[in-house]
Amino acid sequence: MRVRNVPVLVVGGGPVGLSTGMFLALWGVRPLVVDKRDPLSAPPRAGTSLRTMEIFRSMGLESRLKSAGWRGGIPMRTIFKDSGLGATLHRGGLPPAYTKRLETCSPADPRLILTQDQVQRVALDTLRRHGGEARFDLRLLDLRSEEHQVRARVLDVTTGAEQEITADYVIGADGANSEVRERLGISLSGREAIARLNTAFFRADLGPVLDDWGTHMCIVRNDAIYATLLSKNGRDQWSSHIMDYPGKPDELTDLSAGETIRLLRIAIGDAAVPIELYAVNAWEAAVGMASAFRENRIFLAGDAAHVQSSAGGLGMNTGIQDGHNLAWKLAAVLKGELPPALLDTYEPERRVAARHSLAVSRGMHHGYRSQEGDPAAMYERIAKDYLRGMMFYSYDVPSEVLDDEIRPGLRFPHWWVDGGRVSTLDLIGARWTLFTGSDEYRWRAAAAGLSIAPRVHVLDAAEQAVLVRPDGFVAWAGSSEAALRDAVGRLAGS
Repeated sequence: MRVRNVPVLVVGGGPVGLSTGMFLALWGVRPLVVDKRDPLSAPPRAGTSLRTMEIFRSMGLESRLKSAGWRGGIPMRTIFKDSGLGATLHRGGLPPAYTKRLETCSPADPRLILTQDQVQRVALDTLRRHGGEARFDLRLLDLRSEEHQVRARVLDVTTGAEQEITADYVIGADGANSEVRERLGISLSGREAIARLNTAFFRADLGPVLDDWGTHMCIVRNDAIYATLLSKNGRDQWSSHIMDYPGKPDELTDLSAGETIRLLRIAIGDAAVPIELYAVNAWEAAVGMASAFRENRIFLAGDAAHVQSSAGGLGMNTGIQDGHNLAWKLAAVLKGELPPALLDTYEPERRVAARHSLAVSRGMHHGYRSQEGDPAAMYERIAKDYLRGMMFYSYDVPSEVLDDEIRPGLRFPHWWVDGGRVSTLDLIGARWTLFTGSDEYRWRAAAAGLSIAPRVHVLDAAEQAVLVRPDGFVAWAGSSEAALRDAVGRLAGS
C-alpha cells in the first residue's frame, strides 16, 4: 500500500476545509485537502460575513474578493412582502446604531458578498498557488491517532486503490455528518431541532427586483406560502427556504421538482416565470455542539464541531473562522516557533465563538417562527447577539459590541491611519504585531529579543503597548518590557 506523509491532512473540501487549507498554505504549511466528491459542483448556498471578508482581506486577497464577489444589502437588512414582486409588508434590519457599527467597524466592504462556491474557488486556487494540494477523489476509510502522528487510510474512488497518509495533524472539516467526528466517538451533545424545511436552488430572471427591495434578502408570507427569496449573485441565481405551506407535513418530506417550482412561483408572485431548478433538499435545521473539538492530534472545525441553521448567516463563517484560528497555531507549532501547548487554546476559544454564533441562529429561527407583524422588535432583540456572534466575540470576558476596546481576547479594532489610507488591520496583516504609542525605540529593542519577531508600529491612539496575534486578536497589553517578555514566554512554554 502506498504511504505518503503530509504536515496537515484536512478532511472535507467545503468552504471550511478549503479555507483552512488556504490559511495553512499562506502561513507556510503545505496541507493536503481531501474529499470523496467534487465540492465545487454544488449550487451557491451560504454567503460570507463581514468578519470573514475581513479575514480574507488580511491574508492579502482583497483584489480576488472584489473580482469574485458581488454587492448585496447591508447585513441583516430584509424586506417582508406578500410575494417577491408584490406588496411590501415591512422592512426589517438592525437598529441604526448597530447598522452604523457594521458600516464603520472594518476596512472590508460590508455589502461585498461571496457565496460558498466562490469562497471555495478562491480558496482552492490560492491553496494550490502556495504549494498546497487538494484531491477530490479520496474517501476516508480509517483514522488512527498515535503519539507523534496520525495515520489515515483512504480509498481512491476512481481507481479503487487504497493508500495510507501519515500526518502530523488532521482537521475534520467534513460537515454536520462528520466521518472524522464519528470515528473519534465524539458526540453532538445538546442537539436541538428547530425547523424542518425544504431549500431550493434555482435560476430565474426577476428583473431589477433587488433595486426595488434595497437588499438581497426577502421574506414572503401569504396564505399559500411562507418562504425566503435570497439572491446568490445579485442577478439571477437564487435560493429559497420553503418554511411552510398549506398541508405541509410535520415530518421531513421531499418535494418533487414540479411542486417546488409551483411553490417558488407563488413566492415570487408570477405564475409563469421561467425557473431552472438546480436542486431541492429536505433538511432539519438544528443547533448543537460537539462534546469535544479535539482528540490528541485530530481537530474538528465548522459543522463537524458545531451545527446551526442558516438563520443569521453565520454557520459557514464561524467554521471558516475556526480554521483561521487553528491554522496560524498549527503553522507556529510545525515551524517550531511555539510549543504544541499553544494548540490547547483552540477548543476553548472557538467554543466561545460558536456559542455566540448558535445563539444568533436559534434566536432568528424562533423570531421568524413567531413573527407576524412589524419585525422591528425581533431585530432589536437579536442586534447585539448578531454583532457579537459575527465579529465582536471575546475569547476572554464579553465585550460591548458598539465600542472599541483593546484588551486580550478581543479582535484589535479597525481605525484608519496615515490620512485614511491604511487600516490598523492592514498594519497587522497576518503577522505578530506590536503597537506602541510612545518610546518607539525602547519597544523596538524589546521586540527584537522575542522569539515571535513581531513587527512594531507606532500608533498615536495606543495608550500602552499592545501585542496582536497573527489572527488579529490581542494577546497582551501593558506598559513594561518585562511584562511583554513574560507574556511571550508563557506562549513559548518558558
